[in-house]
Amino acid sequence: MKTQGERIKELRESRKMTQEALGRAVGTTKQTIFKYETGKIENIPYSRLLAIADALDADPLEIIGWKEADEGDEGERMISVPFISQKISAGYGEDFLSDDSITLKRIQIPESMARGVSDKSTLVSAEVKGDSMIDANIYPGDYVFFSKGMIKGEGIYVIAFAGDIMVKRLSFDMPANRLTIISENHNYPVRTVDADTDGVRILGKVIGWIHNEMY
Repeated sequence: MKTQGERIKELRESRKMTQEALGRAVGTTKQTIFKYETGKIENIPYSRLLAIADALDADPLEIIGWKEADEGDEGERMISVPFISQKISAGYGEDFLSDDSITLKRIQIPESMARGVSDKSTLVSAEVKGDSMIDANIYPGDYVFFSKGMIKGEGIYVIAFAGDIMVKRLSFDMPANRLTIISENHNYPVRTVDADTDGVRILGKVIGWIHNEMY
């Protein structure tokens, strides 16, 4: 499998673009592009990868390497999902989640898990910490997969709230513009908040998860 650097070089050369020109287009130097292409810099920030794809008029899925992978053991098509280095709390979490936290690590999942997601490039994975979702069979160390920006009915979501990034079940009261934030563990309180004024940000809907020992 080609590295991201090799894909960048191949696309750049097919566009007859120099390393210097690509560097100018994405706000960096020729030397940095050289390091990307040769693997001297392996952890290319996600935002920079998207800028490179845009400058090369390329499909971000192709350059980032999120294209569909080989078939799994059962013959089902697999897709490769990028991994966020920051853990997401099923309890009390951290207060920052950025695109640059996405790493080169990828986790393969069955395509059927993402059948409700029209744009597979929105998918990311993250490790869970905390025990507030154990009654939903989401345990510390598990990997959850969510579609960034997806809000589609009640279910389990990744949210930013009160300085935390959390995975919780959400219930919507649309007429009252209220959200109920539910932990799947009776030791954690249920919170009902105003969707506009209480600072809740829905980051995406969880489409599935796998237990840590499975990966």
